[in-house]
Formats: sequence, C-alpha cells, structure tokens
Amino acid sequence: MYKHILMPYDGSPLSDKALAEGIALAKGTDAKITLLYVLTPHHLHVGGGRKVPGLKQLEQQYHDELRNRSEAMLETAKKRATSAAVTCNSLIEEGTDPHEVIIARATRLKCDLILMASHGRKGLEGVLVGSETMKVLTHSKVPVLVVR
Repeated sequence: MYKHILMPYDGSPLSDKALAEGIALAKGTDAKITLLYVLTPHHLHVGGGRKVPGLKQLEQQYHDELRNRSEAMLETAKKRATSAAVTCNSLIEEGTDPHEVIIARATRLKCDLILMASHGRKGLEGVLVGSETMKVLTHSKVPVLVVR
C-alpha cells in the first residue's frame, strides 16, 4: 500500500497525535516515514522604519535557536518511530510558504502519502489565519491523510 509517508511535524499536541497515527500506519504497511519541519523566516520590525544596530544579528540568533529547537524536537519524534521499528528520517526545510515546501518535498522524495494534523481553526480565525493543511489538500497531487 504505502511505501513512503511524509509527515509535516511541529511538535504540537495534534501533530503528536498525527505522529502516532502515522507510526501505526507505517508499521502496518511496512512504509518509511520522513518527518518535515518547515522553518519560516521571522523578521523583527521596529517602528518608523529606522535601522537598528544589531537587528540582523538578533534575527540570526533567533533563527539559529529555532533551528536548534526544531532539530531536537524532530530527533525526539524520530526516536518514537524507530522505537516502534519504523524507518524514519527527518528534514528541516526553509521557506515562506510551508504548504509549498511540503508539496515540493513530497514530490521530490516520491512519497505516496502526506499525513498531517489539522488544527481545526474555524470561523474568522480560519479565514484570517488560513490553514496550511487546507492549502496542501487543495494543491497536492500526492494523497493527503488528515488527522484531527
């Protein structure tokens, strides 16, 4: 059935639930898992558009800290999969549009399933914030399984 499952993972409780489901599915189909965290750039803004000395350094420090935390989070998730005898690797990709990164990586890796959590935002929050899961569902040619 499935041979390679891409799992976007952010360490949230819903993402942990999706990880458990993904591990069970991979174990049952003898598939491997690739965990993916999309690191989006963060820019600090200062009023008035003035240049602030050291701002670029501060942004780089934040980026480096976020990358380190992401690596640790993915390593913990990877250990959960390998302890269940599921082959698992992990990636950190950078990009401004996570859904595009997810779809592109699934295509490049020739994954036959994307399994991801949905945070279930509703109403105005769902409209304003949008949903990366919905964007993946809308644009992906790779099948998507959503866990809630």
